[in-house]
Parts: sequence; structure tokens; C-alpha cells
Amino acid sequence: QYEESLYKRHTDASDQGQAEAFKMLELTIQEAEAKNSRVPPGVYADYGYLLFKQGKVDDAVVFFRKEAETYKESKYLMDSIISRIEKKKAP
Repeated sequence: QYEESLYKRHTDASDQGQAEAFKMLELTIQEAEAKNSRVPPGVYADYGYLLFKQGKVDDAVVFFRKEAETYKESKYLMDSIISRIEKKKAP
């Protein structure tokens, strides 16, 4: 469903389209984790990004960290994103 969620998000900018894309990512993660399967590359990061856009910053960071832990090649990018978020949160 990941590819479908990307397509939906890029072709339907409405709130409903974005919500459907979010739900598809959520289902992809839930299904993979329920089967003890590896979540496809980019899914945790994409889900984290959508959470971030919703203002759920702490939840977003959790998924950025999951992406970094699952796919070591994304660690540098995820750490960079997390670092920028944490700098903005700091007083």
C-alpha cells in the first residue's frame, strides 16, 4: 500500500486525499509489524513526515528514529532531521 499512498498524496492534495494516504501508511506499518516483517524503506520516514505536518512532532521523531534503526543508510538523513527538530524545540 506504500506506493498507493504516495500516489494518492501526490495526486489528491485535498484533506481527504491526505488522510487516506496517511491511513494507507499506517496500515502498511501495522501489517508489517503484526507479521514481524520489515517495513519497506522510507515508510517510517514518510509516516513521520506526515505526523510532523500534523504538528505531532514527538511522534514524528519516533518514526524518524525507527527509519534510521531499520535502514542504516538513512541514519545520516534521519539524524539530521531529528537534530533540526530538537534545535527548534530547545528554548
